[in-house]
Amino acid sequence: MNFKQTALLGILVVGIGTVSAESAGARNQRVKTPVTAPSTQITQSSSYVIAQLTEASSPIYGIWKLKFSVNGIVHESVLAMNGYSGAMRTRYFDPNLRRTQAVDQTIRLKSSSQGLVLVGYNPVYAGTTRRHPTYNADNFLISVQPNGSRAIYTCDTARQCSAVDIETIK
Repeated sequence: MNFKQTALLGILVVGIGTVSAESAGARNQRVKTPVTAPSTQITQSSSYVIAQLTEASSPIYGIWKLKFSVNGIVHESVLAMNGYSGAMRTRYFDPNLRRTQAVDQTIRLKSSSQGLVLVGYNPVYAGTTRRHPTYNADNFLISVQPNGSRAIYTCDTARQCSAVDIETIK
């Protein structure tokens, strides 16, 4: 994935987390450009289409170990997908607290022209329902290239992007 594709992914996930939603029936022509999501229209204040997210047509099942970096801090996650939704637990070292933190997130499977998108929601302290005050939800783009190779990248809602190493657990 080149810089342009990485930037597109960053814009995509930032658009997911920071734009306003309105009824799909409210669509009209104006300066804001629609980004279609299931049963909602999401608008971005730019003059070009950011990305379109739709419902994924095929569910995915399994458990994977993901490894990525945010600002040089390695994050290790276990992702369990059961169809179109799943859960992920991420462990990382928090330099402000000087200890390891663990965060749980809900994950939803979507599709885009760039590949499958795993959208993270509601990061909470692991094992609780208490919202984590500083952790940004993770979003992953998974694509199979024409040559059969697999590319996986993450960008969180703060525009911090990284390549992802993946290992199948089950």
